[in-house]
Amino acid sequence: MPTPSGTAIPSTYMFDNSTEDAERQVELLGQILDGHTETVLAGLDIQIDWQCLDLGSGGGTVAGLLTDQFGADRVVAIDQDPRHIHPRDGLEIRTSDVMDADLGDGVYDLIHARLLFMHLPQREQLLHRAITALKPGGLLVISDWDCTHLDEMLLTGRDELRDAFRAFQQALISLGARRGMDAGWARGIPAVFAAAGLTDISGLVHNQLWRGGQPGMQLHACNSRQKQKSLLGAGVTMRQLDVLRDGMDDPEVLGYTYPMYTAAGRRPL
Repeated sequence: MPTPSGTAIPSTYMFDNSTEDAERQVELLGQILDGHTETVLAGLDIQIDWQCLDLGSGGGTVAGLLTDQFGADRVVAIDQDPRHIHPRDGLEIRTSDVMDADLGDGVYDLIHARLLFMHLPQREQLLHRAITALKPGGLLVISDWDCTHLDEMLLTGRDELRDAFRAFQQALISLGARRGMDAGWARGIPAVFAAAGLTDISGLVHNQLWRGGQPGMQLHACNSRQKQKSLLGAGVTMRQLDVLRDGMDDPEVLGYTYPMYTAAGRRPL
């Protein structure tokens, strides 16, 4: 993303695992996305002797799927603050910024990342390091949200809620962009894979309708609490945040989450 000459973009993730609402946030993300991720992984024919890496593990639910459900021999989960990852047999938890972690060369049969690359200004650099860390024939799977169609998300609700929802979303995406997030990068992942030399590229788009009170709507309220100070500084009012939170708990309100774009590609033999 272009920046003024000489201006460095910080690489820090826009949410903080140490905040009061972080545990609830990673729980909601698992409830919203794990079904989709499980479907993707089930189509990869994972073998019990596989070595797997989960980058930016967050709550560790994907690492848990790889160990418990798919029976991978060894799973490494890397996160700069892994406090929400539950230890289990076969899971190695590493505390590290993914941009600093030693991923190795030709180590893994599968590398997975969800809601990570879109946030990193150095995403291309990490992509090539991840490919290098794959064994020949190994698979890279990346899933990210596309956040460029905000007006298509909320389907029902009074005008004040719609205005509050729009103001919140626009401010949140703007806060992310200042940190190097690319709100539309996800749609182009297959093309990025092709340019990087990966083969057997496949892709899937996932979205789901939610009612107020369900995880897909509760996530917005949770995000608004985590980033309240920054959102208020960006021009969102406290009244708008209150309206948003009430609406996200109203079962008469219907809306989609951000569409998730997932791509898989194979390092050539």
